Amino acid sequence: MAEKIKFTVGGTEFSLSREDVERKLKGVEPESVHRVYVELNGKRFPIKQAFAVAAGFIRGGFTTHDAVRVFRKLQFAVGEV
Repeated sequence: MAEKIKFTVGGTEFSLSREDVERKLKGVEPESVHRVYVELNGKRFPIKQAFAVAAGFIRGGFTTHDAVRVFRKLQFAVGEV
């Protein structure tokens, strides 16, 4: 079983594993990347799109920095265009 890591974003605590993120984004088409991306399932996703889908947050409920912190802790590649 995959190790889940606990996070707090905007006062809400939740947990995710790498496998959770990959499963939730499987079959999702990435939108255009404007600045910051995360590499998942061989695709580059805008980091806020990927985090909203993976964690179930609305996009206005977290910052890009929040998403970067979570994805880096889960050891996903994060970059800028």
